[in-house]
Amino acid sequence: MAYPQHNMPNLNGWSLLEKTDIEKRSSFKFHFSNEKAAFPASLLLNKERMLSYMETVGDKIGSKEKRVIASMFFKRYVFCILTSSLYALSMLNKQFDIRLENVVIIEEEDSEKEHSWLPSFSLQNSDGMPMAGNRENWRSSVFETLFAKNISVMLDYLAASTKASKAMLWENALIYIAWLYNTWKGENHPSEIHERLIDDYQFLMEQAQGFHFGTASNPFIELAARYEDHQFQQRKTCCLYYRTYGGTCCNTCPLKKAD
Repeated sequence: MAYPQHNMPNLNGWSLLEKTDIEKRSSFKFHFSNEKAAFPASLLLNKERMLSYMETVGDKIGSKEKRVIASMFFKRYVFCILTSSLYALSMLNKQFDIRLENVVIIEEEDSEKEHSWLPSFSLQNSDGMPMAGNRENWRSSVFETLFAKNISVMLDYLAASTKASKAMLWENALIYIAWLYNTWKGENHPSEIHERLIDDYQFLMEQAQGFHFGTASNPFIELAARYEDHQFQQRKTCCLYYRTYGGTCCNTCPLKKAD
């Protein structure tokens, strides 16, 4: 039978089963057609290119407000980045090279749905690297690469270029992290993986230091309690989705009045 071979590592460090699972769970693509509109994420670290891209995104989501567009772009960006990288870390004890300069953004064409926009992404080098040495030290390094060398870099430049609130952008990332780990913890996994999920999430929310994020302090500590165990409370900041075409206030929006 061919199926047992699906879980055997191939030359770039991932089994076929792992590749399939990662692509199914996230907007990550190990391979993409040359016909797709794709570009290195690092190109956005130029104000002129960033603002031009924001205009393009704004047309797709139905907004002309830079801070609104910045929030919607960042939500999609971190969803793509976090889902694949955290799944690899906590489920598989592996890592991608997730530095920002390795990221490729893929624009998906969807002419049938007006104001619909959900990009996917890939990596110039998508090799899978297994855990090396002490797991706590390895995890610390993975988180530092993920946040300080990717998410925080994009967040800072996006905020500087569009005047979007950094607090809002960090909470956009936090809500996805909490949702991912709460979802995974609710799935049927071996006890070893379940314990790893709990430990990794707690480390990120409670123990990670500012250097992991490229910031003065952990941006999640004060907000983490709002997102525990699926009991998502009201966000502290509004993500501004309601200011897009057809957008509404999210269930956790702070602008919603209490019943």
